[in-house]
Amino acid sequence: MTQHAWKQAGEPPASEETSHGGAMSMCPMARMCGGMMKKRSSGWLLMLPGILLIILGVLIFVEPQILVWFIAAATILMGIMLLMMAGFIRRMGA
Repeated sequence: MTQHAWKQAGEPPASEETSHGGAMSMCPMARMCGGMMKKRSSGWLLMLPGILLIILGVLIFVEPQILVWFIAAATILMGIMLLMMAGFIRRMGA
């Protein structure tokens, strides 16, 4: 079937060194997805946000004043991000 598709496209068939498995070798996206599935990600990387949120919750429970500091820091960071975004959009419009 792949030989028929190569003849219709007018391209020479791929050599055996570059062919990795039929239709998968024709699609670059399929090759990338195959590589992602072979590589195993670390389980700790997925658990890290949960652990950090639990620690943050315990800190807020022990010392509620920390919550005020976190909210203040978050609003300051959001304000800086909005100012940076406004500057970027202004430069893009010019």
